[in-house]
Amino acid sequence: MLTFHQNLVEQISAEQLPELKNHCFVFPTKRGGVFFKRALLDKYGDQNFMLPAIFSVEEFVQRMTGMTITDELTLLFHLYKIYQSKDKDLEFDDFYAWGKIILKDYDEIDRYMADAKKIYSALQDIKEIDNVFGYNDEFREIIARYRTLTEKNEKTKLLTEFLKIWKEVGAVYEVYQEELAKEEKAYGGMLYRNLANVLSQENFDHHFAQYHFCGFNALSKAEEIIFDALVKAGKAQLYWDLDGYYVEEKQEEAGDFLRDYLIKWPNSVLFDANSLEEPKQITLHSVPQNMAQAQLAAQKVTELLDAGAKPEETAVVLADEKLLIPLLYSMPMQRHKVNVTMGYPMKATVVFDFVLSYLELVRKAQLRDGELVFHVYDFRPFLSNAYAAVFEPEVYQQLNQWFLVEKRTRVLKSEVIEKLNSLELKSLLSSKLDWTSIYNSLKSYLTSVFYHFKETDSGTTDQEFIYFFLKSLNQLNDYLQDRQDFSLKLIRKIIQEHFRAAKIPFEGEPVRGVQVMGFLETRTLDFKHLIVVSANEGKLPTARTLNSYVPYGLRRVFELPTFEEQDAIYAYHFKRLIQRAEEIHFVYDNTTQGDSTGEKSRFILQRLKRYKNLPHYTVQSQNYEGLVPNVQTDVSVQVEKGEDVINLLKRFTVEAEDGKFLSPTSLTNYITCPLKFYLKNVASFKELEDVGEDIDARNLGIVVHEVLEYLYQQWVGREIGSEQIKLLKSQVEKQLIDSLKRNKIVQDNQQLTGRDLVTKEVMEQLIQKVLDLDIADAPFKVVGLEQEGYEQLVSIPNVGTARISGTIDRVDEKDGVLRITDYKTGKVDFVPKGRPAKSDEEILETHFQDPKYKSGFQAYLYAVLVRPHVEKPIKVGITTMKSLSQGTQWLKNGQTLADQEIEAFGGRVNSLVREIFNPEIPFAQTDDLERCGYCEFAKICKRV
Repeated sequence: MLTFHQNLVEQISAEQLPELKNHCFVFPTKRGGVFFKRALLDKYGDQNFMLPAIFSVEEFVQRMTGMTITDELTLLFHLYKIYQSKDKDLEFDDFYAWGKIILKDYDEIDRYMADAKKIYSALQDIKEIDNVFGYNDEFREIIARYRTLTEKNEKTKLLTEFLKIWKEVGAVYEVYQEELAKEEKAYGGMLYRNLANVLSQENFDHHFAQYHFCGFNALSKAEEIIFDALVKAGKAQLYWDLDGYYVEEKQEEAGDFLRDYLIKWPNSVLFDANSLEEPKQITLHSVPQNMAQAQLAAQKVTELLDAGAKPEETAVVLADEKLLIPLLYSMPMQRHKVNVTMGYPMKATVVFDFVLSYLELVRKAQLRDGELVFHVYDFRPFLSNAYAAVFEPEVYQQLNQWFLVEKRTRVLKSEVIEKLNSLELKSLLSSKLDWTSIYNSLKSYLTSVFYHFKETDSGTTDQEFIYFFLKSLNQLNDYLQDRQDFSLKLIRKIIQEHFRAAKIPFEGEPVRGVQVMGFLETRTLDFKHLIVVSANEGKLPTARTLNSYVPYGLRRVFELPTFEEQDAIYAYHFKRLIQRAEEIHFVYDNTTQGDSTGEKSRFILQRLKRYKNLPHYTVQSQNYEGLVPNVQTDVSVQVEKGEDVINLLKRFTVEAEDGKFLSPTSLTNYITCPLKFYLKNVASFKELEDVGEDIDARNLGIVVHEVLEYLYQQWVGREIGSEQIKLLKSQVEKQLIDSLKRNKIVQDNQQLTGRDLVTKEVMEQLIQKVLDLDIADAPFKVVGLEQEGYEQLVSIPNVGTARISGTIDRVDEKDGVLRITDYKTGKVDFVPKGRPAKSDEEILETHFQDPKYKSGFQAYLYAVLVRPHVEKPIKVGITTMKSLSQGTQWLKNGQTLADQEIEAFGGRVNSLVREIFNPEIPFAQTDDLERCGYCEFAKICKRV
C-alpha cells in the first residue's frame, strides 16, 4: 500500500519535473514536507531537476505575507503598553496571566475571521450577559478562572474589574493591530487574516505558478478563504487523505470537515486508504502506570525490528508527551537508530530546575539589618540540584547536616558563604537582588558548569541543554534588563512559563530510524508498524479544555472553534494514523492514579466495534499486572527473633552497658504493631530528620513541657500556693522565648512573624491556662518534674533482666494523695465505661489491646513504676492541651488506684515484655490496616 506522500509523488509525471521549481507544496507540519521530499527523491532521485518550494502552512503564510510571527513575550509587552495607557495602575505582574489568554483569543478571532468588536461589545453589561447565557453557569466559570489568575476574592469588585477589562478588550484590539503593523510585528492569526483579505483581491502578485495543499483536515476560516481564493484563480490543487467509510457515514465525526470540503471543492484529489479491505493485527496492552508503558513500548520496538520490520516504517506515538524521557531511556538506541520529532522538553532538564530553584531562593531572601537572610526551606531544593554540586560534590550533605544540628530555619548569607569551598557557588550566592546582577551571576555560573563538562569530557547532553538555555536566556534578558518595575516573582514566572513551553530540537536524519513523535506530529505520515502509548481516555483525545474568555455561546454565534470541533479533529487524526498501518499496538495505563482514567480511549472502543466482524482483522489483549499493587494485605511481613535480633533486644537489659530501657512509648508501639516496634525501637530505623519552616506540633509539645518544668523547678520538695503561682505567670513569656532559643527552634537573629508568631502566642496561652488550673487547685506540694529513675525489672530466661522506665512529667502531692500527671499536646482517648459497666480488669486489658488508649496505658505504667517507692495512695491523670477547659482528667474518675490494680497492670506489663523477648514469637505486622494509615513504615510493609 502506498503512503500518502508516495500517492502525492504518483501525481507528478517525469515530464512535469522541470516545472516543479515554480510550484509550492504546503503541508500541515514541517515534518510532512520532509517526508514528501524523501518520497520525491526516492522516485526521481536519478533525474536532474530543481525541487519545488516545500512549506508548513505557517511557513507558507509568512512567506506569502513577507512577515514573520513575533515571539509571544514581545507581543505581550506591546499589549501591556496599550492596556497601561488606559489603566495607569495596571502592573505587568497582574496583566501577565490574563494577557496571554487575551492574546490567544485575538489570534483565534483572526484565524476564524470573526468580528472582534462585535464579540466584545456583546458582553459590555450584565443584562446582556444574562440574555446571552440564559443564567447558566458558564460565565461564572469564566469569572472563577479570572479570579484564580488575579487572586481576587471580593465578588462584586471582581465582576466590575472583569467587565472593565472585557470592555477595553474590543477597543484595544484595533489599536493593538495598528501598533504591531507600525513596527512590522504580528501574531500568527494576524498574518492569516491579512493573507486571506489580500488574496480576496484579484490583483494579487503570486509567488508561484501552482500551489499544492496536501493532507489538511480542519481548516480555520482564514485558511479556507486562502485555499478557496487560490483554487478559484486556477492556481491551487487540494489533496485530501481519507478513508471512505468515515466520510460516507455521517455519524463518523472524523469526516465532519472533509464532507463539507469535498462539496465545496469537487475537483480535489482524494487518496482513499480503503483500510477496511486490508488486513490488520491489533494488540491492546493494559499496563500499570507510566514507566511500565514506556518500557513495554521500547520492548515492542525491539521485537518488531528483530522480526524484520524496517525502522523507517515503525513509529512510537506518544499521546502523553511526558513519557518521552522514560521512553528514550528504555529504547534500544545502541542497536537501532531513533529519530525524535518532538524535541526534548526544557522543563525536564536539570538546568531548568536549577535556575528556578535559584530564583526562588533569592526572591524569597530578606534583608535584615543590612544582611541577606535565606530560608532553609528554599535552600534545600537549590542545594539538592546536581549542578549545585558540580564544583563542591558534598555541598548538600554538609550544609543540610549543619541545618539539622543547629535546627536552622533561616541562615545569613555570610554564614553560608563561610562554609562553602567553591568560588563559583560563593559568587553565585553573593549576587545582589536585582535582575541584572542575578542574570550575570547565573550566566557566569552556568558557563563555568558548561566548560567543566567540556574539559572533563562528560555531560554531553548537559552541555547541549546549558547552551540552549543560555541562548534563550540571553534573548529574554533583552526584554527584562530595562524593566526595573518587574519584581523577581514576575521575572521567575516569565522564565518558568517561557522555558516550560520550550523544546530542545534533536539533530539527525529525520526520515531514518524508528520515529518517535507526539500525536499531532503524525499528520500526513504513514507507518506499517505503530505503537501508540498512553492510549487512554483523557489523553486520546485530550481532555476538553478551553482557556479563553470567549464563552461557548458566543463561539457558536461567531463560528469560533469549540470542544466539539476539537473531538472531531482528534478523531480524524487517530483514524487517519491507523488507516494504512498493518500492525498496531495500543498501550494504556490501567490504573486510576494521577491523571489516568484507567480506561482505554473511546476511539479504540469505536474501532474494535467495527473491526470485530472483519475476518481479516486480528484483535488481541494483553494484561500486565504490576509487581507491587497499592495494598498487599495478603503479604505477611515478619521478623524472626534469631540470634542477631535477640542481641539487639539485650540492649534493654540491665546487663547491657548503654543503659537503654523499654519506655512506655516503645511498649505502645509494640501494642500497635510488633513489626513497627522492631523497626523503630529495636533496629532503630528513623525517618529522615528535617527542620520545619514553621514551629510544628512536636516542637510545641517540647517547649510547653520545658517551660512548665522551668517555672516549677524552684518549688520541687515544697508546697506552693495560688499567690506564688500567680507570680509565675509573669515569667511565662521570658521562659518561652528562652526555651525556643535553647531548643534552636528560633535563632538569635530571627524575629517571629506570621504563623510562628501565632504559634508562640498559642503556646503562651496554653501555659497560662495550665497555671490557671493550678491556681484553682492550689495548694499542693511539688514532688518531681520530668522525673526519671523509676523502673521495673523483668527477668527473661537465657537473656537477662529487662528494664522498663520512663520520664514522668509531673508528680505532686495533695491531701495525702500522690498525683501523677502526664501532659499531652495531641488528642487523648479514654476507655469508655460502657453499658453494662466494665470491670476494672476489663478496663486494664483494653489498654493492652487497642493503641488508641496509649495515653491511659502510659499513665497506668507510671503508677506501676512509682508504687514501690511510695506508701501514699496514688492516682494518675492526663492534662491534654486540647481540652484544658476540662482540667486534668483523672483515671477512674479521680479515684485512687488500688494496690491490686497496680499490681495486676504491672504483671500484665511483665507478660508483654516476656512476649517481646520470646524467640518463638516473631515481630509480625498488625492485621488492623487502620493502624497503618499514619505509620512511617507502611511502605516497607507494602501497606500503601
